[in-house]
Amino acid sequence: MWKMYGIKKRDYIKLLGGAMKFLYSFLLCVAIPIYSQTPRDLLFHRVDSLFTQAKLVHADFFSPTHFETAQKAYQKAEEDFKAGKNLEDIKTKLKVADAYFQKAIHTTSELQATFKDCIKARNDALLVDAPSLRKTLWQEAESIMEQASRLFEQNDLAGAKGKVRKAERMYRQAELEAIKANYLDGTRQLLKQAEIREVKKRAPETLLRSIELADRAESLLTEDRYDTDEPRQLAQEAQYEARHALYLNDTIAFLQQSKISLERILLNAEMPVRRIADALNLNVEFDKGTEGPVQAILGEIRKLYQEIEMQQNSLREKEEQIATLNQQLAKMESQLGELKVKEADLTQAMDRLLEQQRLAREKYERVEKMFSPEEAQILRSGDKVILRLYRITFPTGKSTIESKYFGLLAKVCEALKEYPDSHVTVEGHTDSRGSEETNQKLSTERAEAVREYLLATGGIDGARITAVGYGETKPIASNDTEEGRRKNRRIDVVISP
Repeated sequence: MWKMYGIKKRDYIKLLGGAMKFLYSFLLCVAIPIYSQTPRDLLFHRVDSLFTQAKLVHADFFSPTHFETAQKAYQKAEEDFKAGKNLEDIKTKLKVADAYFQKAIHTTSELQATFKDCIKARNDALLVDAPSLRKTLWQEAESIMEQASRLFEQNDLAGAKGKVRKAERMYRQAELEAIKANYLDGTRQLLKQAEIREVKKRAPETLLRSIELADRAESLLTEDRYDTDEPRQLAQEAQYEARHALYLNDTIAFLQQSKISLERILLNAEMPVRRIADALNLNVEFDKGTEGPVQAILGEIRKLYQEIEMQQNSLREKEEQIATLNQQLAKMESQLGELKVKEADLTQAMDRLLEQQRLAREKYERVEKMFSPEEAQILRSGDKVILRLYRITFPTGKSTIESKYFGLLAKVCEALKEYPDSHVTVEGHTDSRGSEETNQKLSTERAEAVREYLLATGGIDGARITAVGYGETKPIASNDTEEGRRKNRRIDVVISP
């Protein structure tokens, strides 16, 4: 070889030796950092990954025996590695850990597939924070489930099934109790305070109201733990009544101890009513009690609401006029060259439009005067007129029209005569209490009942009147208050051109 390059053998050997030294040094520089930085990772990497996977699927709970065996071998291998013990022994322990972590993961998968209902019950209980809200019940369910897991690991399927059934019942009970706790624990604590402070002696009616509301909420949750709208509202009302009872108790106790005269108590009670009346510029007198002033205040508030509604209607009309005029203006600007020719036509068109609006407004006002504020609210939505019949109510769960509302429906027939060429839609609406399916069906039946009555008594062509139910999907007020729910339970008669 050296002869090919024209050098002596001795010099060639020296060159070859130098090259080998360089190559060795290079490989050492590259290899040593890799192995010196990650010796544990290279050895433990697979078992570390299996351990993480096992924890993610909760194999420590669903396959405890296999997981414990794997973890002991895993921890012992870790200890031996840190102590610098025999590498082969460490590898043997890691093989054991590897095998049992895989068993734990596989067993967990099989158990969760076999007992899906129980696993779902456990997850549902976790979602409502059962471990903290109902700790004892949760721990009992977990203990039984762990026993079932160990039996399942031993291939005792019959024994595991028995334990799982019991655990599932307890998880469901823990879930229910946690849901109740979320809504009712605050109220129960207040009621306990009321019992300690003997509120029953001074405010028994208010206290009883709170207890009845709480019991009703609990009963509804027991019937259907997932329909929480009404129970939540009842629980809120129960908590308010409990606080109210505590306040009344303290106030009555104070009055009894201070020996304030009944006259002063009554005079103090009149003061808030008087302040409200003063704010409304009303002169009220209490020589016949508070009912008269209260009614006067309510009447004034109703007038204010009516004035606001009239102003809003007027504003809407003006906005519609402005929109119409703006459209006409834009059209005239785009046709400026033809303005002189079309000026007379446009003026006539504007006059006709204003005349139509005037006639429509007069017609609307005539309809509005047919109904009192307690019977109906008359609204305009674009070119539609809506008769919102608050006054009509139905027996619970029924669609029968009571005879006391025939007079109101007769007025509706008269109102429809103002719009002989319009299409009429009778809309049924409910509040959010009850299931969506029931509310949808009930609203449709009630709307159909009103339609049939109008057809039977109003001489209206059946082709121009339809009925539709919207259930709870179109509220106009909050369902969290009784007043809001009352407004949402309504019949709307929509008149479209």
